[in-house]
Amino acid sequence: MMEMKKILALGIILLFIGVAIAPSINFTVVKASNDNDLVEVTTQACGIKGFGNTTVKLTKQQYQNLEQYLVEFRARLNQTSTREEAVPIFKDAVVELDKYGLLPKGMSVKTAQKLVIGPSYDFMYKNLMKKAPKNNTLNGIYNYFCLVVGNTSQTYPLNIFNFLPYILFDTYIHFLPFRLLSPVVFGHTWWFIPEGGAMHVPSQGWISAIGLFGLTERTGSFFGALYAFNVEAFNIETRYRLGMNIFSGITFIHEGSRFILGFTPHLALNDYTP
Repeated sequence: MMEMKKILALGIILLFIGVAIAPSINFTVVKASNDNDLVEVTTQACGIKGFGNTTVKLTKQQYQNLEQYLVEFRARLNQTSTREEAVPIFKDAVVELDKYGLLPKGMSVKTAQKLVIGPSYDFMYKNLMKKAPKNNTLNGIYNYFCLVVGNTSQTYPLNIFNFLPYILFDTYIHFLPFRLLSPVVFGHTWWFIPEGGAMHVPSQGWISAIGLFGLTERTGSFFGALYAFNVEAFNIETRYRLGMNIFSGITFIHEGSRFILGFTPHLALNDYTP
C-alpha cells in the first residue's frame, strides 16, 4: 500500500513539475513520425530572446548523417588544446546544423555563431579568470569560460526569471548581470517525505568543454556540482542540480538525450557512482 502511495505521489509531482517548470525548462521533443517514418527534431535557442523553436522532419538517413557529423565534430575537438583553436570548429557546426534547417526560427548563421561562441576571449577576460580557483576537487569535469558540446540525458536549460525565487539567496546572485542567459540542470534527486527514501536520477552521456583549463571531457553518469535548489510538493522534494551557471547556445533533444552546443563561463559536473 505504501508503495502504491509513493507511485501515486511520484506521478502527481511529475504532473506538477511538468505544469510548473516545463515552461521554464522548455522541454523539446524528437520522435519518429507516422508520416513516411521521418524523425521530427525541434531546436531551441538558449540565452537569447526573440527566436522561436524550429521543428523539422528528417529522414532516418539524414539523422544518421547528423549523428556521424557530431562524432567527427568531437574527434576534431579532441585534437585542439585552446579555446581559440576550437572556435572555427564550433562555427562550422552551426553551418552544418543550418544545412538541416536546425537553427532556431528566424536566426541567421552569423547570429547563431555569435550565440554559440559567446563573449570574446580577450585580455580582460583572461585577467578576470586568473582569480578563478585552479584546484579542482571534483571527481568529474570542471572548467571556466569555455565552449561546451555534449549529448546528455536529464539536462534542462532553465528560464532564470521564472526560477529567481529559488536562486536569489544562493551564490548565483553574483552572476546577476548575466541573468538573461540560461542556467542548466544536470540530474536531480527525489526525496519521499516523511519516509526519507531517495531516488537519484543523474545525467548520463558525454560532454566536452574547452576553456581556461584546456580541453576537459567526461563520459558516464554525473550531477551538476555548482548549485542546487529544491522544489517540494505532495510530500516529495526534488533537488535540481545546476552544472552550468549560465549558458548561451543551441540545443535539441532525441530519445531523452539533449544535444548542447554553446558557451558557459563555468561548468562543473561531479561523477555519480550508485
